[in-house]
Amino acid sequence: MAIRRGKENTADLTALFFQLFTWLTLVWVLLLSATISTTLFQSLSDLKENIDSALTATAASLAESNAVRLALTEGQCSQDLTGYLDSLVANTPDLDVISIADADSIRVYHINHHQIGERFVGGDQEAALRGESYLSDGVGTLGRQRRAFCPVVGADGTVLGFVMASATTDQIDSLHSSTTHSYLRLAARLGLATLLVAGLTTLFIRRRLHGLSPDSLLHAYFTQSDVLDSLEEGVVAADRQGRVLMVNRAAERMLGQQAADLEGQPLDRLIRAEDGGSLLEQRLDSGPSSRPNILATCVPTLKDGKQTGSTLILKDKSRAMRQAEQLNGSRHIISALRANTHEFMNKLQVISGLLQIRRYDDALDYIGAISATQSELISPVLQCIQNHTVAALLLGKLTNTRELKIQMTLLEVSALPEHSLYLSTADLVTVLGNLTENAIEAIDAQTGDGPRSLVIQITEDDNGLLIMVSDTGTGIAPADLDRIYLSGYSTKAQEGRGVGMALIQEVVTRRQGSIEVDSEPGCGTTFTLIFNKKR
Repeated sequence: MAIRRGKENTADLTALFFQLFTWLTLVWVLLLSATISTTLFQSLSDLKENIDSALTATAASLAESNAVRLALTEGQCSQDLTGYLDSLVANTPDLDVISIADADSIRVYHINHHQIGERFVGGDQEAALRGESYLSDGVGTLGRQRRAFCPVVGADGTVLGFVMASATTDQIDSLHSSTTHSYLRLAARLGLATLLVAGLTTLFIRRRLHGLSPDSLLHAYFTQSDVLDSLEEGVVAADRQGRVLMVNRAAERMLGQQAADLEGQPLDRLIRAEDGGSLLEQRLDSGPSSRPNILATCVPTLKDGKQTGSTLILKDKSRAMRQAEQLNGSRHIISALRANTHEFMNKLQVISGLLQIRRYDDALDYIGAISATQSELISPVLQCIQNHTVAALLLGKLTNTRELKIQMTLLEVSALPEHSLYLSTADLVTVLGNLTENAIEAIDAQTGDGPRSLVIQITEDDNGLLIMVSDTGTGIAPADLDRIYLSGYSTKAQEGRGVGMALIQEVVTRRQGSIEVDSEPGCGTTFTLIFNKKR
């Protein structure tokens, strides 16, 4: 199916893919922002916990040292301990200050040696002198700090003093800032990657859609489905592996199964006989009571010279031929012409015989009588019926009924223009041809000396079209009235019968008309059709 690519469609498609790119970018940015924010928050929390753990571990380790206990007992640190503590602060990134003070809060060590011997600053050491280990935020000689306190306990259990290990707030803020900047640089790189991924994804989707918008594809899909379902031929499509992909309604009807039951099955099951025969062969061999004369054709589906699948086309040959013959009215017109030809050949032979025996006056009288009779029969039809095809049909039926000794009458109130406002010529021929044919057969089947008459009325005006066909035939049994419109149903056991009334019902349904049947077995039948919807 060809899909038009106009300027308007191209503009809509460009706008669509721009929106797709924007939405993809926005989604990726939101996901990226949420991920980066959560990870950054967790990293900063972990950084704080790591600093606290390092400070606490340092303070606890020094508080357990015998050298520190000795320094607090003697009131001063040895040269080796002082060198070790100076080296520890210098080589530990998260450690800025170590301070050791005695039970009177007098420093015996500080990273700034000038403050040794002075009183501890901050006022948050009291809990440590009571024997508690803890963390606090305080202000020391180097400014605001994060401090870890740990008491130093002597051998007798008395608190000799405490150890304080701290990191300045400026140092902690510097670590936070460094971590945040690292994440921002990572976010910038991921943002560029997001734009690239969104662009590539949009381009990939556009190529997969072959430059078509989803609305165009959706419209094409539904249009294609409607077209396939409107076909009278059954269509079964299969993929490269031979699995059924799609089945239209006609194929469902011919195969006697729903599409859901057939889709996914191997196409070979419909074509080849396996384990007692294929489903298609069962339908082909099921006889007149099912769906005979199904013609199956399997054709390959090609793309760029390569087979991409197969399509099985099913046709009900006999039904298609009967419907075509009925719908275009050819059978009724041919029947009418054949009747006229037969009658006039007989008349020409009579005239030829009179001329050969030199009975010229009798020949003239015979021609005059024929002319008068034909004038009486033809004039009412030509005056009332302006549609030439319908008129020809009725004239042929007149000739046919006269040969069968049936009185056919077209009511004087009949009036049909050349072009009906309600039915096409083909529909008119279908309805009138089948109704009159059925009426003639019913009258001809009637036994006894009863009346043999057929009355027709065709009247069209601005209010609607009325078609009435009344006969004195065999009539229809009450039990059969509900079945006369079924395709294939007929009171005559002949193959190919029972199509006419189904075609009439189809015309009535399609043109939103009405049909009324009044019948009495042994007396006759009257069909009345009314159409009010204009074409």
